[in-house]
Amino acid sequence: MPYPSACPPGLLALLAPWLALMAPLSLSSQAGDRRTLPAEKPPGVKGRTLILLDVNAKSPVRVTSENFLSLQLDPSIIHDGWLDFLSSRRLVTLARGLAPAFLRFAGKRTDFLHFQNLKNPAKSRGGPGPDYYLKNYEDDIVRSDIALDKQKGCKIAQHPDIMLELQREKAAQMHLVLLKEQFSNTYSNLTLTARSLDKLYNFADCSGLHLIFALNALRRNPNNSWNSSNALSLLKYSAGKKYNISWELGNEPNNYRTLTGRTLNGSQLGKDYIQLKSLLQLIRTYTRASLYGPNIGRPRKNVITLLEG
Repeated sequence: MPYPSACPPGLLALLAPWLALMAPLSLSSQAGDRRTLPAEKPPGVKGRTLILLDVNAKSPVRVTSENFLSLQLDPSIIHDGWLDFLSSRRLVTLARGLAPAFLRFAGKRTDFLHFQNLKNPAKSRGGPGPDYYLKNYEDDIVRSDIALDKQKGCKIAQHPDIMLELQREKAAQMHLVLLKEQFSNTYSNLTLTARSLDKLYNFADCSGLHLIFALNALRRNPNNSWNSSNALSLLKYSAGKKYNISWELGNEPNNYRTLTGRTLNGSQLGKDYIQLKSLLQLIRTYTRASLYGPNIGRPRKNVITLLEG
């Protein structure tokens, strides 16, 4: 029989939630936690929600590729001259620490890149200056200071300090030119020679990086279809050298209107990718090569329209 002072059953039911909340507070107080809780929240401050997560660390839900953390080189390194220093022993050693990874050769100047299949183009002999001395001494450096990596036969050079100082001076001058292009939104064409492609692939291969090469997608026929003639020349050269390369077409096609005033819809871009895939199927070395894209940035309205097109 209940005591006269006992609460009625209905009142106990009403107090049950409050008693459940008071129990943890009472336990924490007994354990020595003497922190006082604020009586009321400041205006505009939302209440905090405590979320308890039970994480099972024994079996992963998903596993990312070991190449997930990768890097990119912009084709502007052709302009500023740093591509000639990719054979640097120090640089290759540091890059090997990032392997395995992808090396994506792409950027804003991808769609202004033209491949020229000339192994040793005639060197222009200008007046005194960093570029003049770099061109004159480059062959001597390549002949006299390249060591062969015993494991992969890589071409690795130890560039003298004077060469690096001249290159820094040249790169500083070219940086101003590149900035001017960026601010004026007028970009000059870039020429990638066969020799430069060899240097790029040598760096990637010797560093344990897999090269992803983005082809120029703005070379267009009068009917706006992709003109693949220059890309085919590059593919054939790379296949002849047995270069293990994955491919991409263009860089951020959603930004073409800003760069050149031209637009490319998703339907046409899809046809261009089918055309590139067909080219790869015709070249034995690249029948199973990976093809990536389209590479887009800033998922806004025009990007969604491009993908849906």
